Parts: sequence; structure tokens; C-alpha cells
Amino acid sequence: MYNFMEIEKEQLNNFNMDSKGHIFQTSYWADVKEEWDAKFFGGYDDNGNLVLTCVILIRKIPYLNKSMGYIPRGFQCDYSNKKLVTEFTDFMRRYGKKNNIAFISIDPDIHIHENEDLNDFGNEVKDMLIDIGYKNKNTKNFENIQPNYVFRLYFDMKKELSERKKDIFDAFSKKTKYNIKIAEKRGLTVEVYDKENITDDIIDIFHKKMLITGQRDKFITRNRDYFKKMIEKIYPYCRLYMVKYNYDLDSNRIKSNLNTQLKNMSKLENRKNNIVDTLEITSDKDEIKKNNKKLLDLEKRIADSQRQIEGFNQRLQSIAEYEEKTDVYIAGAIYLYYGGKGWYSYGASDNELRDTMPNYLMQWKMIEDTMDLDCYMYDFRGVSGDLDSNNPLYGLYKFKKGFNGDFVEFIGEFDLVINNFVYKLFRFVLPRFKRIRSRLKNKSK
Repeated sequence: MYNFMEIEKEQLNNFNMDSKGHIFQTSYWADVKEEWDAKFFGGYDDNGNLVLTCVILIRKIPYLNKSMGYIPRGFQCDYSNKKLVTEFTDFMRRYGKKNNIAFISIDPDIHIHENEDLNDFGNEVKDMLIDIGYKNKNTKNFENIQPNYVFRLYFDMKKELSERKKDIFDAFSKKTKYNIKIAEKRGLTVEVYDKENITDDIIDIFHKKMLITGQRDKFITRNRDYFKKMIEKIYPYCRLYMVKYNYDLDSNRIKSNLNTQLKNMSKLENRKNNIVDTLEITSDKDEIKKNNKKLLDLEKRIADSQRQIEGFNQRLQSIAEYEEKTDVYIAGAIYLYYGGKGWYSYGASDNELRDTMPNYLMQWKMIEDTMDLDCYMYDFRGVSGDLDSNNPLYGLYKFKKGFNGDFVEFIGEFDLVINNFVYKLFRFVLPRFKRIRSRLKNKSK
């Protein structure tokens, strides 16, 4: 028999850190979710050893006199211990009945597929959870609370840090490596903020980028204070990365390339003129044939040089508006790390200067920092499990795939149903009611 009871934050966080748990199963994350009531539970074996911890978030269900519970990324324990998992599930069921909770959802940080190959352990855990009474829900896209598909990049911790970084970068796709270098050449740099150095202005800028991204990609964004809360409450395990554009660096590089091409153009024109002069004075057929061939090649090279010169001039014109501007931020991301893992959490980018490839450089910086923090894994977070190239989310999959991580599917979301009537109302009736109400509101406008 295991003994379950409420525990202190320190016990919860220490167990999670030592067992390389998920940051969503810490008091830091619970502090962010202020609209939920958080409870911290621990499970002890017969010898008094802590063998399980759990953060459960509880919230009232709209329109119903019941609550729902959510254990983000699953309680932390050894899931191969069916007795422990079963007894804790029974404890949660009793707790739910006593506290008017209709159902409790969990979505454990356990893989069932890695690069589309079945993970036997994940499959066994999934079957076990269903066997002991959980209802399983899977989705290809983002219908669950947490994404069911992610990319995860694992580091070889046996290697020296410098070798680790080199191997990781070398394994990126050609396009990804090229775009990272483009970003650096275009004058982009990445600034890192946390609770110690963040300013309200930086948070404002990031939130504006989030609004732009949400409008462009058609998703609902969090409010400004939510991101500020994350940075403050999850310290030191939360950072804000901001990509900054430098006009001088970019324009100087373009001008340098332009001048190089102008010099090249001048040389080509001189060579062309010399050949033309030679053709005017020679009557040797072989010489004429040879020089005409040279002339044709030079004209192609001159045309290519002209296109490049035109391209450089157009690029200078396109960035002219930034010449007098300072602190031009074009992308940002919220980053989390804990228990040997790093997570890309929220990302945002402007509609301007997207050809500078800010998101590639930002991801590489977060990956590098994850290795510097001695973590063994970086999580790119959600992608679609529908790999049809016609899927609107396929571009996100291709972008993250370019960093050569593992394509991971979790075992899914599971509901421990305590009140079946309320559960069905919430899962099936209430969503339909909301859709109908929304349509009626739209018609009345």
C-alpha cells in the first residue's frame, strides 16, 4: 500500500528536479496558473520514501456546479509500477468525489512513437491507463490541452560541450544551416532576458509581436500580463529571447557585396571591350570563333552581375526605412528549462524583415543555451501529426524538422471520469452549445 497526502512545494520541486520531471509538474507552473486552484500531492512507499509527486489544477466548469481537474504532463513517478499508478488513480478518484470534481485529465510526458516507430514502453503505459479506467483521446493537430506531437532534439552528453554543439549544428539540414548563417550575415543578434534584467518595454514589444503573429497565423494569443507572470513566477527557469536587427551591419554587408560586384562588372566590361576590339581587327576564322565564344560567356556573366547589382540595390532600398531606427526587434520567444530539459514555449515574429530568417537564429541560440545549461534535450514543442503537405500546419513541421530532432508522439490525453453525466455534458454538449451561441451572436451583429 502506498500513502498519498498533500506535500510542500519544496518536496514537489526537488523530487521533480531529481527525477528529471516536467516543468509543468512544478509549483512554478502552478503559480502562473492563478485562475486554477493548485494542489500538490506526494506518494510514499512503506519505507517512507517519496515515489510520486503530482500537481493537480482544479477549476469550476462553466455553467455547471462541478469542477474539472488537470494534471499537466502527468503525475511524476515510475509508470512501470502499475500498483503505484493504480493506487494513486484510486486516490484521485476518491479525492474527486469528495471535492466535487467531475473528471481529471492527464497527458503524461511519455512517448508512444518516435520517428513513427512504436515505443513499447509507451504502448504498455497507454494500455495500462485504459485498463485501470482512463478514457483516451488522441488528435493529429492541436485539439488536446497540450500538443500530442513535438520535435525533440537529444544531445550526446558523453561528448565535450564544444564537440556536442558542432555535431548538433552539422546535423541540421542544409537549408537550416544556410538560414542561420543568413540571419547572422544580415545583422541579427539575440538578446536574452529574465526576471533580473527584463523591462516593461521589452515585454510590450514581445507582446506586440505575439499579436501580429496571432493575426497572421490565425490563433488566439495570451495577454501581456501572462508573459510577464511567466518570467517572474518561473524564475530562474524562464527566459525571453528577442531577435534584434542592426541596420548598419546589414547595410554595410550589402554595400560591400555591391562594391565587389561593381568591380567585377567593370572587369568583365573591360574584357568584353578588349575582345570586341580584337574581333574588329582580326580576320582569322579560328580566332573569331574562339573570341565569339568568349564574348558569349562574358555577356552571360555580365547579365548575372547586373542582376546581382540590381538585387543589392533593391535590398538597400527595402531596408532604408530602418536607417535611423534603433532597437528594431523582429522576433521573440519564451523559453523554459528544468530537470535537464529545455522547451521552446511561445514564439512571435514581425511581418517585416522576415527574409532575415530570425526564427532560425533564435532557435539555434536557444538550442546552444540548452546545451550550456547541461541539459540533455531540447523540445521544439507542438507540430501537427498530419504530415500531408496540404495541411496548413505542414510548414511548421518542415521548419522544425530541419533541426534534425526526433519526431515524437505522446501517448495522448486521458480522462479519469468521476461523474459521467457532467463529463458528457462538458465534452459533447457544452462545446456544441458554445458553437451555436457563437453563430447566433455573429448573425445578430
